[in-house]
Amino acid sequence: MQRLKKTLGVRLFHQETEPLRLRKGCNFHSAERVAFIYLDSDEEFFKSLKKYAKYLKENFHIKSVMMMGFVDLPDKKIPVWQQHKLESDFFSRSNLNWYLKPVSGVKNFLEEDYDILIDFSGGNTLPLNYLLKESKAKMKVGALGSRAARNCDFILNMGNQFGVDKYIVQLNAYLSNPKIK
Repeated sequence: MQRLKKTLGVRLFHQETEPLRLRKGCNFHSAERVAFIYLDSDEEFFKSLKKYAKYLKENFHIKSVMMMGFVDLPDKKIPVWQQHKLESDFFSRSNLNWYLKPVSGVKNFLEEDYDILIDFSGGNTLPLNYLLKESKAKMKVGALGSRAARNCDFILNMGNQFGVDKYIVQLNAYLSNPKIK
């Protein structure tokens, strides 16, 4: 049954239309608002993303770095490190409809107009792919070879392995260059 839901979810995902948005190349020097989407895996991963958000604010004077995570668990089993905070939020299985599209808990995130939206999930998590596709962000960043790549404006080739540390190195190499727009 779960496999059927996922298959139908993928088909319906491809039928979803992307919202009208202003596409614009950006780098960390010109961005004011950045957002991360990620699949919650453990507290260490969450802390590394928070550390990276702090790094972007301090080194590039980015005003806001919003983190939106998907916790693939029922609400009663949400980890303690996941909390609804000013620049950190999450949604869970209970926020999805039957074909794995987020229907609650993500409205405010989708209404925001971010300069850069970065997918830290590896691009193969259907609920996060919906967020990526429906976002009005000016520039969407993802990994090559993922399901989400077709909805991204800037794609990083991570080879066979998607690791957050390697991904951050690649993001910094390209998006910290003020000449890249």
